[in-house]
Formats: sequence, C-alpha cells, structure tokens
Amino acid sequence: MKTLETFSDRREVSSAADVIGAMIVMVLSPAKTLDMSELEANSPSTQPLHLDDASELIHDLRKLSLSKVKALLGVSDALAKLNYDRYKQFIMDGSATSKPESFKQAILAFDGPAYKGLQSSTWSASDMEFAQAHLRILCGLYGTLRPLDLIQPYRLEMGQKVVTARGSDLYSFWGPAIAKDINEAFKESSSANILLNVASIEYFKSVELTALDPSVTVVDCVFKDDGQIKSVFAKRARGLMVRHVVTTRASTLAQVQAFHAEGYTFSAKESTGTQLIFNRSKAAAAEALRLTREAAAAAKKGRPKRPTQEDEPVIVTLGDVKRSTKQPRRATSGRPS
Repeated sequence: MKTLETFSDRREVSSAADVIGAMIVMVLSPAKTLDMSELEANSPSTQPLHLDDASELIHDLRKLSLSKVKALLGVSDALAKLNYDRYKQFIMDGSATSKPESFKQAILAFDGPAYKGLQSSTWSASDMEFAQAHLRILCGLYGTLRPLDLIQPYRLEMGQKVVTARGSDLYSFWGPAIAKDINEAFKESSSANILLNVASIEYFKSVELTALDPSVTVVDCVFKDDGQIKSVFAKRARGLMVRHVVTTRASTLAQVQAFHAEGYTFSAKESTGTQLIFNRSKAAAAEALRLTREAAAAAKKGRPKRPTQEDEPVIVTLGDVKRSTKQPRRATSGRPS
C-alpha cells in the first residue's frame, strides 16, 4: 500500500491526480438498523461475492444457544431472540427466488445514520451504477458488499468474537479477502487509486493494508463538530460524503475536499497527507439538525409506518452528544468508532 507521510507529499499527488483524475473507491460500515420493507418488483440487484463464506458463518452461529447469541451480540432478550431466529431461518443458498421478501439490496436495507445521510432511495439509475463500482460496504457476515448485493436480515458486527475454524474472530475469518475485493474494484483503473475510508475503526480493521495493491493510497475522512469528533454526527457525515462523491462523480481529491453538506467545510490546516479533516461550527450543526428533523417529519406525514427489524434509532440533541473517547487504530486516522 502506498503511504504518504507529509501534507506536502499529499499535495504533490493531489495536483497530479487533479490533472488526470483518479479512481476513488469508498469503504463504509454497515448499520444495525434494517429496513426490510418490500421494493418494487424487478428492481436491479446482484449477488454478494462471498455467499459460501456467509453460509459457513451461519452454520457456526446456528450451533449457539439463545443465551450465547445474547452474550455474543450484547443485546436485549428480544433482539437476541430475533437474531437467533434469523440464523435458523437464513436461506443458505442465497437464492432470492424462493422467498424474495427475505432479501433486499444492501444500500436500501441498511437504515442507520450514515444511510440516512446518503439517501440512496433518491439516487438516479446512473448514481446507483456509479456507486456499484465505487462503494464497498464492509460487513461481518458478508465480508464485502456492493450496493445492489441482496442481503438477508442479520446482526453480526465485525468486532464480535465469533470462533470459527479460521480463528477466534471475524478479522481472522475474513483475512485478506476484503482487501482483495478492494483491489478487484480498482482492476480497470489506469489512473491514481484512492481508497477513501469513511468506515469506522472497527470495520476498517478488516482491511488488511499489507494485502492492498501498492498503487492504492488510503485517505481517511474525519468529521468534527465544534472541533471535536462526535460519533452520532460523524456517522451521518460519512453517508453525506458518500452521497457527495456519488452525485458529483468525484475523481480528484480536490473534488472530495469540496464537500460542504450540512455545514461541513474542509480544513486544510488540520489535514495531513492521509487524512482529510472536515469541520463545522456548533451553530451549523444545530441548523443542520433542525432541517433534518423538519425533512423527516414532512416525509413521515401520511406515510404508514414501515417495518424495521432492529431498534429504532434515537433522535439525539446537541446536548446529548459526548465526545468519543476511543483512540484511532492508526496514528494518522483520528477517527471515531
């Protein structure tokens, strides 16, 4: 993997990339909250790349008692039972033909803060086609997902200690497979290769950096509110960044740095060669929160409640937010979990 140590190095590469463009591939975390409501018939979809591996994991998870599922996932009795049943009912061949209501495209099924930020249901067909080539969702059960890959409802976070024949956790289970999938996404590129990391620390750890092609440069995106990383806002900002790259067809770092959704602005002073920092003021955050709530309320009016398959997300006020105390995995990341 190509590593850039100084901001001046980054600027030199950025300048060249701005002339010829770059291949940008983004990695994003999944969400715990799922929306498995039915889609229109014949909507485009693809099959996940690692169905056999997912089935192997499900086979191991089915051996667990209900109490062990609860301990593994760290959830309530109700959510433990829900996911215990999901493992038992999982369709092992991955075929959506026998029970299509159990499947949905990943980009539309995940429903957490990041996915509310990227608003994929409003994308055009060409937006979705671009995302299919330029976005990879890192996943404990499926490894790597493209946006249109069909998934079944599940809960299995990458950091959870699932013991398999391959090791004691999911990082050892997936090994270099996720990095190889990312390399494959860059296969057709003849320009600079930039892996834009908008995933959490927990999920980005699943990418074996030494297995990435040497042509790939990893660039982290970090989002701050009033000078601090606040996880609940950072999650949404990651989705906003994905939306920005997709809808603008960003192919240079300068275009990535032009991101300004919901009051965020690029901070050249704080950024480094492998880290792009975006900041916004407390007032801008409050205004963005107000507008988001208004839009959500307007969208909900007259619409029947949709079936969700996890805890509903909690609306958080600015006063509820506490600074993340988790430390980054790499010295250059400075990212919240």
